[in-house]
Amino acid sequence: MKQYKPGVDFVLVSYGKFDYVRLCVASIEKYWQGIEHTIYVIVNYSNENEIEIVINLFKDTNNVVVMRGIDQSRTTNINTHGAITQEIGTDAPGHPKGISIGKVDGCRIAAGSWYGAWATNIGIEQGDRQYVCVIDHDTIFLDSYATKLLENDFSQYKFISNRWCPGNVFCHIESDKWEDGMARPMLMFSERSYYDEMADQQYVENNIWTSSPWNCDYRDMGGTMQWHADQNEYEYNILKNSYRDQFRPDTGLWKEHVLNIVDGAAEQAWLDDIPIFFHHGRSGRRRGSTMFDWITKVEKYLTNN
Repeated sequence: MKQYKPGVDFVLVSYGKFDYVRLCVASIEKYWQGIEHTIYVIVNYSNENEIEIVINLFKDTNNVVVMRGIDQSRTTNINTHGAITQEIGTDAPGHPKGISIGKVDGCRIAAGSWYGAWATNIGIEQGDRQYVCVIDHDTIFLDSYATKLLENDFSQYKFISNRWCPGNVFCHIESDKWEDGMARPMLMFSERSYYDEMADQQYVENNIWTSSPWNCDYRDMGGTMQWHADQNEYEYNILKNSYRDQFRPDTGLWKEHVLNIVDGAAEQAWLDDIPIFFHHGRSGRRRGSTMFDWITKVEKYLTNN
Protein backbone atom coordinates (compact mmCIF):
# COMPACT_ATOMS: atom_id res chain seq x y z
CA MET A 1 0.00 0.00 0.00
CA LYS A 2 1.27 3.46 -0.91
CA GLN A 3 2.19 5.82 1.89
CA TYR A 4 0.84 9.38 1.81
CA LYS A 5 1.41 12.52 3.82
CA PRO A 6 -1.11 13.14 6.62
CA GLY A 7 -3.97 15.52 6.01
CA VAL A 8 -6.41 16.42 3.25
CA ASP A 9 -6.02 17.44 -0.38
CA PHE A 10 -8.92 19.70 -1.33
CA VAL A 11 -9.65 19.79 -5.05
CA LEU A 12 -11.94 22.38 -6.60
CA VAL A 13 -12.41 23.48 -10.18
CA SER A 14 -12.92 27.17 -10.87
CA TYR A 15 -14.62 28.54 -13.97
CA GLY A 16 -15.42 32.24 -14.00
CA LYS A 17 -17.15 34.04 -11.12
CA PHE A 18 -14.03 34.18 -9.01
CA ASP A 19 -15.80 35.21 -5.82
CA TYR A 20 -17.02 31.65 -5.53
CA VAL A 21 -13.56 30.14 -5.32
CA ARG A 22 -12.32 32.98 -3.10
CA LEU A 23 -15.02 32.30 -0.51
CA CYS A 24 -14.76 28.52 -0.77
CA VAL A 25 -11.04 28.67 -0.03
CA ALA A 26 -11.65 31.12 2.83
CA SER A 27 -14.06 28.63 4.44
CA ILE A 28 -11.51 25.81 4.19
CA GLU A 29 -8.80 27.97 5.73
CA LYS A 30 -11.12 28.99 8.58
CA TYR A 31 -12.70 25.66 9.51
CA TRP A 32 -9.89 23.21 8.64
CA GLN A 33 -7.03 25.24 10.10
CA GLY A 34 -6.16 22.54 12.65
CA ILE A 35 -5.76 19.89 9.94
CA GLU A 36 -2.81 19.73 7.55
CA HIS A 37 -4.13 20.40 4.08
CA THR A 38 -3.38 21.58 0.57
CA ILE A 39 -5.95 23.26 -1.67
CA TYR A 40 -5.67 22.59 -5.40
CA VAL A 41 -7.58 25.14 -7.47
CA ILE A 42 -7.80 24.02 -11.08
CA VAL A 43 -8.78 26.89 -13.34
CA ASN A 44 -10.88 26.04 -16.36
CA TYR A 45 -10.83 29.02 -18.66
CA SER A 46 -11.99 30.74 -21.80
CA ASN A 47 -9.00 33.10 -21.91
CA GLU A 48 -5.55 33.22 -20.33
CA ASN A 49 -6.43 36.21 -18.18
CA GLU A 50 -8.73 34.07 -16.04
CA ILE A 51 -5.80 31.95 -14.85
CA GLU A 52 -3.83 35.03 -13.84
CA ILE A 53 -6.79 36.39 -11.88
CA VAL A 54 -6.95 33.26 -9.73
CA ILE A 55 -3.16 33.12 -9.29
CA ASN A 56 -3.26 36.69 -7.97
CA LEU A 57 -6.15 35.87 -5.63
CA PHE A 58 -3.99 33.37 -3.76
CA LYS A 59 -0.45 34.66 -4.32
CA ASP A 60 0.01 35.14 -0.56
CA THR A 61 -1.59 31.83 0.50
CA ASN A 62 1.12 29.19 0.87
CA ASN A 63 -1.04 26.07 0.84
CA VAL A 64 -3.12 26.97 -2.23
CA VAL A 65 -1.83 25.57 -5.52
CA VAL A 66 -3.37 27.12 -8.64
CA MET A 67 -3.19 24.95 -11.76
CA ARG A 68 -4.15 25.35 -15.41
CA GLY A 69 -7.27 23.37 -16.19
CA ILE A 70 -9.26 22.85 -19.39
CA ASP A 71 -9.86 25.36 -22.18
CA GLN A 72 -13.65 25.61 -22.41
CA SER A 73 -13.78 28.50 -24.88
CA ARG A 74 -15.08 26.56 -27.87
CA THR A 75 -18.26 25.31 -26.19
CA THR A 76 -19.05 28.17 -23.78
CA ASN A 77 -22.02 30.47 -24.22
CA ILE A 78 -22.33 33.62 -22.09
CA ASN A 79 -25.54 35.62 -22.41
CA THR A 80 -25.94 39.36 -21.96
CA HIS A 81 -26.69 38.89 -18.24
CA GLY A 82 -23.50 36.92 -17.56
CA ALA A 83 -25.09 33.48 -17.28
CA ILE A 84 -22.77 30.70 -18.50
CA THR A 85 -23.99 27.58 -20.32
CA GLN A 86 -22.17 24.79 -22.14
CA GLU A 87 -23.00 23.06 -25.40
CA ILE A 88 -23.33 19.29 -25.78
CA GLY A 89 -20.14 17.67 -27.11
CA THR A 90 -16.65 18.43 -25.87
CA ASP A 91 -14.06 20.32 -27.89
CA ALA A 92 -11.13 20.90 -25.55
CA PRO A 93 -7.62 20.84 -27.06
CA GLY A 94 -5.69 17.79 -25.92
CA HIS A 95 -8.78 15.86 -24.80
CA PRO A 96 -11.29 13.53 -26.51
CA LYS A 97 -13.53 15.53 -28.83
CA GLY A 98 -17.28 15.24 -29.16
CA ILE A 99 -17.83 13.35 -25.91
CA SER A 100 -21.40 13.54 -24.65
CA ILE A 101 -22.57 9.96 -24.07
CA GLY A 102 -21.44 8.06 -20.96
CA LYS A 103 -19.83 4.68 -21.64
CA VAL A 104 -21.38 2.88 -18.67
CA ASP A 105 -25.05 3.84 -18.85
CA GLY A 106 -25.49 6.05 -21.93
CA CYS A 107 -26.06 9.27 -19.98
CA ARG A 108 -26.03 12.45 -22.07
CA ILE A 109 -24.03 15.14 -20.33
CA ALA A 110 -23.13 18.69 -21.42
CA ALA A 111 -19.53 19.61 -22.10
CA GLY A 112 -19.07 21.60 -18.90
CA SER A 113 -19.42 18.50 -16.72
CA TRP A 114 -16.82 16.61 -18.76
CA TYR A 115 -14.43 19.54 -18.49
CA GLY A 116 -15.06 19.60 -14.75
CA ALA A 117 -14.25 15.91 -14.46
CA TRP A 118 -11.02 16.19 -16.45
CA ALA A 119 -9.92 19.22 -14.42
CA THR A 120 -10.71 17.38 -11.18
CA ASN A 121 -8.37 14.60 -12.29
CA ILE A 122 -5.55 17.15 -12.64
CA GLY A 123 -5.92 18.13 -9.00
CA ILE A 124 -6.35 14.60 -7.67
CA GLU A 125 -3.24 13.40 -9.48
CA GLN A 126 -1.17 16.31 -8.18
CA GLY A 127 -1.94 15.67 -4.51
CA ASP A 128 -0.13 13.39 -2.09
CA ARG A 129 -2.12 13.44 1.16
CA GLN A 130 -4.01 10.58 2.80
CA TYR A 131 -7.46 12.05 2.19
CA VAL A 132 -9.05 13.69 -0.84
CA CYS A 133 -11.98 16.10 -0.67
CA VAL A 134 -13.43 17.16 -4.02
CA ILE A 135 -15.81 20.11 -3.70
CA ASP A 136 -17.64 22.44 -6.06
CA HIS A 137 -16.36 26.00 -6.17
CA ASP A 138 -19.80 27.43 -5.27
CA THR A 139 -19.71 25.81 -1.82
CA ILE A 140 -18.46 26.67 1.65
CA PHE A 141 -17.85 24.80 4.86
CA LEU A 142 -19.93 26.07 7.75
CA ASP A 143 -18.23 24.79 10.87
CA SER A 144 -15.02 23.18 12.11
CA TYR A 145 -17.14 20.14 12.93
CA ALA A 146 -16.57 19.30 9.25
CA THR A 147 -13.19 17.91 10.30
CA LYS A 148 -15.14 15.03 11.87
CA LEU A 149 -15.44 13.70 8.33
CA LEU A 150 -11.99 12.27 9.01
CA GLU A 151 -13.52 9.98 11.64
CA ASN A 152 -15.61 8.11 9.07
CA ASP A 153 -14.84 4.37 9.01
CA PHE A 154 -13.42 4.24 5.49
CA SER A 155 -12.94 0.49 5.73
CA GLN A 156 -16.75 0.22 5.71
CA TYR A 157 -17.96 3.43 4.04
CA LYS A 158 -15.69 4.11 1.07
CA PHE A 159 -16.65 7.73 0.59
CA ILE A 160 -18.88 10.50 1.92
CA SER A 161 -21.21 12.41 -0.41
CA ASN A 162 -23.27 15.52 0.22
CA ARG A 163 -26.50 14.23 -1.37
CA TRP A 164 -28.31 11.36 -3.05
CA CYS A 165 -30.28 11.88 -6.26
CA PRO A 166 -32.98 9.22 -6.89
CA GLY A 167 -33.23 7.24 -10.11
CA ASN A 168 -36.05 9.28 -11.62
CA VAL A 169 -33.73 12.31 -11.87
CA PHE A 170 -31.92 10.54 -14.71
CA CYS A 171 -34.32 10.24 -17.64
CA HIS A 172 -31.93 8.14 -19.71
CA ILE A 173 -32.27 5.12 -17.38
CA GLU A 174 -36.09 5.16 -17.23
CA SER A 175 -36.22 4.14 -13.57
CA ASP A 176 -38.24 5.61 -10.71
CA LYS A 177 -36.39 3.57 -8.10
CA TRP A 178 -34.64 5.55 -5.38
CA GLU A 179 -31.69 3.14 -5.34
CA ASP A 180 -31.01 3.58 -9.07
CA GLY A 181 -29.82 7.12 -8.46
CA MET A 182 -26.44 8.65 -7.76
CA ALA A 183 -24.28 9.97 -4.93
CA ARG A 184 -23.66 13.59 -5.89
CA PRO A 185 -20.10 14.95 -5.70
CA MET A 186 -20.55 18.59 -4.71
CA LEU A 187 -18.69 17.20 -1.70
CA MET A 188 -16.91 13.88 -2.18
CA PHE A 189 -14.61 12.83 0.66
CA SER A 190 -12.54 9.65 0.62
CA GLU A 191 -9.17 8.14 1.35
CA ARG A 192 -6.69 8.44 -1.49
CA SER A 193 -6.32 4.66 -1.40
CA TYR A 194 -9.83 4.43 -2.93
CA TYR A 195 -8.50 6.18 -6.04
CA ASP A 196 -5.53 3.80 -6.09
CA GLU A 197 -7.94 0.87 -6.03
CA MET A 198 -9.86 2.24 -9.01
CA ALA A 199 -6.63 2.85 -10.92
CA ASP A 200 -5.64 -0.78 -10.41
CA GLN A 201 -8.78 -1.84 -12.27
CA GLN A 202 -7.54 -0.15 -15.47
CA TYR A 203 -11.03 0.96 -16.45
CA VAL A 204 -9.76 3.31 -19.16
CA GLU A 205 -7.34 0.76 -20.61
CA ASN A 206 -10.20 -1.77 -20.75
CA ASN A 207 -12.46 0.74 -22.53
CA ILE A 208 -14.98 0.86 -19.67
CA TRP A 209 -14.36 4.51 -18.73
CA THR A 210 -13.38 7.54 -20.82
CA SER A 211 -11.01 8.94 -18.18
CA SER A 212 -9.93 8.10 -14.65
CA PRO A 213 -10.61 8.56 -11.86
CA TRP A 214 -13.32 11.12 -12.69
CA ASN A 215 -15.53 11.15 -15.78
CA CYS A 216 -19.21 11.40 -16.74
CA ASP A 217 -19.63 7.80 -17.85
CA TYR A 218 -22.22 6.88 -15.20
CA ARG A 219 -25.19 9.12 -14.41
CA ASP A 220 -23.24 12.42 -14.30
CA MET A 221 -19.88 13.88 -13.30
CA GLY A 222 -18.18 11.77 -10.64
CA GLY A 223 -20.78 9.01 -10.84
CA THR A 224 -18.19 6.30 -11.35
CA MET A 225 -16.99 6.86 -7.77
CA GLN A 226 -20.27 5.24 -6.78
CA TRP A 227 -20.32 2.80 -9.71
CA HIS A 228 -17.03 1.27 -8.59
CA ALA A 229 -18.36 0.95 -5.05
CA ASP A 230 -21.56 -0.72 -6.29
CA GLN A 231 -19.61 -3.16 -8.44
CA ASN A 232 -17.76 -4.27 -5.32
CA GLU A 233 -20.78 -4.12 -2.97
CA TYR A 234 -19.14 -1.38 -0.92
CA GLU A 235 -21.13 0.96 1.29
CA TYR A 236 -20.86 4.75 1.30
CA ASN A 237 -22.11 7.53 3.55
CA ILE A 238 -24.66 10.11 2.34
CA LEU A 239 -25.02 13.21 4.51
CA LYS A 240 -28.33 14.57 5.75
CA ASN A 241 -29.30 17.17 3.16
CA SER A 242 -31.94 19.84 2.53
CA TYR A 243 -32.12 19.68 -1.27
CA ARG A 244 -35.62 19.62 -2.71
CA ASP A 245 -37.12 19.29 -6.17
CA GLN A 246 -39.94 17.48 -7.97
CA PHE A 247 -38.13 14.14 -7.67
CA ARG A 248 -38.08 13.83 -3.88
CA PRO A 249 -40.26 14.78 -0.91
CA ASP A 250 -39.82 18.17 0.68
CA THR A 251 -38.41 17.50 4.16
CA GLY A 252 -38.59 21.15 5.15
CA LEU A 253 -34.91 21.17 6.06
CA TRP A 254 -34.35 24.18 3.81
CA LYS A 255 -36.04 26.23 6.54
CA GLU A 256 -32.94 25.57 8.67
CA HIS A 257 -30.44 27.05 6.21
CA VAL A 258 -27.95 29.07 8.22
CA LEU A 259 -27.29 31.43 5.28
CA ASN A 260 -30.99 32.14 4.70
CA ILE A 261 -30.65 31.26 1.02
CA VAL A 262 -33.63 29.05 0.26
CA ASP A 263 -34.13 28.94 -3.51
CA GLY A 264 -34.53 25.53 -5.11
CA ALA A 265 -30.89 25.15 -6.15
CA ALA A 266 -29.39 25.80 -2.71
CA GLU A 267 -28.66 22.97 -0.29
CA GLN A 268 -27.17 22.46 3.15
CA ALA A 269 -25.64 19.28 4.55
CA TRP A 270 -25.34 18.13 8.15
CA LEU A 271 -23.00 15.78 9.99
CA ASP A 272 -24.42 14.46 13.27
CA ASP A 273 -27.16 17.12 12.94
CA ILE A 274 -24.58 19.93 12.83
CA PRO A 275 -24.60 21.99 9.61
CA ILE A 276 -21.17 21.70 7.99
CA PHE A 277 -21.57 22.43 4.27
CA PHE A 278 -23.54 24.73 1.97
CA HIS A 279 -23.88 24.60 -1.82
CA HIS A 280 -25.26 27.60 -3.71
CA GLY A 281 -26.00 25.56 -6.83
CA ARG A 282 -26.35 26.43 -10.51
CA SER A 283 -23.31 28.67 -10.29
CA GLY A 284 -22.97 29.16 -14.03
CA ARG A 285 -26.46 30.60 -14.25
CA ARG A 286 -26.18 32.85 -11.18
CA ARG A 287 -25.87 36.55 -11.91
CA GLY A 288 -26.54 40.02 -10.57
CA SER A 289 -28.50 40.11 -7.34
CA THR A 290 -28.16 36.39 -6.57
CA MET A 291 -24.37 36.60 -6.75
CA PHE A 292 -24.33 39.76 -4.63
CA ASP A 293 -26.58 38.04 -2.09
CA TRP A 294 -24.21 35.05 -1.91
CA ILE A 295 -21.11 37.19 -1.48
CA THR A 296 -22.70 39.38 1.17
CA LYS A 297 -24.16 36.55 3.24
CA VAL A 298 -21.10 34.30 3.05
CA GLU A 299 -18.67 37.07 3.96
CA LYS A 300 -20.85 38.00 6.95
CA TYR A 301 -21.16 34.36 8.01
CA LEU A 302 -17.42 33.68 7.82
CA THR A 303 -16.71 36.84 9.81
CA ASN A 304 -19.19 36.09 12.59
CA ASN A 305 -18.95 32.30 12.88
